[in-house]
Amino acid sequence: MRLERAGQENEAELRQFFEQFALSSVVDLKVRRPHDFFAPYRLQSDDFETLVLRENDGSLHGVASFIYRDVFFEDRVQKIAIATDLRVQPSRKAILQWSQHFLPVLREAMTSRGVNSVQSVINTADPIAFNAFVRPRQIKRAFPRYHLYRKFSLVTLHGRLPWAPTPVRGLRIRQGESRWLGPIIEYISRRAPYRAFCSAWDEESFFKKIGRLPGFRLEDMWIAFDANEKVVGMMAPWSPLQTQEYCPLSYSLRAHNFRQFLKFGSVLGWTRSLTKPRSRTGEEAPLKFRFLTFAQADNEDIFESLLWTTYESIPNDEFLCYAHCKTDFRMNPPKSWISAELPFALYSVIPPEDTPPAYLHPTHSLNPEIEAAYFF
Repeated sequence: MRLERAGQENEAELRQFFEQFALSSVVDLKVRRPHDFFAPYRLQSDDFETLVLRENDGSLHGVASFIYRDVFFEDRVQKIAIATDLRVQPSRKAILQWSQHFLPVLREAMTSRGVNSVQSVINTADPIAFNAFVRPRQIKRAFPRYHLYRKFSLVTLHGRLPWAPTPVRGLRIRQGESRWLGPIIEYISRRAPYRAFCSAWDEESFFKKIGRLPGFRLEDMWIAFDANEKVVGMMAPWSPLQTQEYCPLSYSLRAHNFRQFLKFGSVLGWTRSLTKPRSRTGEEAPLKFRFLTFAQADNEDIFESLLWTTYESIPNDEFLCYAHCKTDFRMNPPKSWISAELPFALYSVIPPEDTPPAYLHPTHSLNPEIEAAYFF
């Protein structure tokens, strides 16, 4: 087997290989990229590379991508790499060969490219992925080391209970307009030092970020102002359908019961239904939802008030989705909302000879920015 760098000319082959793998959890999902395999990478940066593990007969046995982008961390702009879309055939030979080829690329990323951190997201509910990449191995073998940085959940919001509190009185939630750009930039800049690895920290980075989200408009953003006309929170829903689709293949018993509850609740106007799985209809249909981008608030009540307004602004057949770090109490899913959570974890990936970076030391002072639209 040999390791190769793939380009746009390999797009169709990559897409076909990538779509063979399902994301396993309480819902088995197939991720499709009907337009361009590389489209999700361009949400973050134009600097990315995709590596493939190819057998001598030309067949693919593994693929992974690195996305290089600037972030704000420790009071300065740094470059990090996101290791994503790792797919390897479930054979011992492929896994061993991939690990051996992967290490030189990892070392190159951290030296010649000046990357300060390589990060990757692992589905902790998938035992195959967890055992393959996270669990300790024999010391005599050189494998990349995965060090836990933060546990987080992918939260989905499907409706409100009848007794859910209304938005906070005195809080003014306004739709995004050009006249609010000054307060928006000021709020983002003020919060940036407390959001590790944030993707927008000043005016230039803010406009770069929204310019990379297909179909995103400033009018999609909702901004919360207090009585003193000071920004105290914001969020913006964004649909990923222009870059990739998430098609449910099957639901576990637990997820099936939840889907039936949502179906019943939708009759009462409480909830919004989930897409039927392929195992039921024989056809693949994508989930209808919006990622929450730029989601941040000064406290839980402001966050819930923003959720209320945002939820009402999207189509009636869509739900909301965001990544919630376990230590970020401001963004806890409200108890009066009908929600679900899928467990994930953000890991720092380093060569076996390196010592873990200092930011991995236990601390609750900083909550990292985890944009669900970037990692899923």
